[in-house]
Parts: sequence; structure tokens; C-alpha cells
Amino acid sequence: MDIEGRLRQLERHYRATLSASVAAKATYLALVGEPSALPPTVDRAKERWQQLDALKRGIALEMAELEELEHESTT
Repeated sequence: MDIEGRLRQLERHYRATLSASVAAKATYLALVGEPSALPPTVDRAKERWQQLDALKRGIALEMAELEELEHESTT
């Protein structure tokens, strides 16, 4: 297994997901502060932000597991 290559791929995916998560959270917070925002729109924005945040955490966990595997294979 090419651990380094997989880590680089995960890092790219993490950065992209982090950016999308930050943008989604900003959208959600903007909608929460907007009196004319419809509740279903706010709910969808919150759900999107939470989905991206969960994906980001999952990628970080996978990266940590790969780093541990790499560490074990070099010792």
C-alpha cells in the first residue's frame, strides 16, 4: 500500500471539505440571522454544514489511522 500517496490524497480531500464546511457554516449562520429566511431553508443549510463537518472528521480519522500504520511499519 502506498501510504504516502493515500495520505496526500486524503489531505487534498480534507482541505477541500474543510473549505466547503466553512462556507456551509457561514451560509447557515447568515440564514439564522436573517429574519426573512424560511425555516426549511435554514434546516437544509444546517444539515449541509453538519454533513460536511462529519465528512471532514471522518477524513481526519482516516488520516490519523494511516499515519499510525505508517509509524508502525517504520519501527
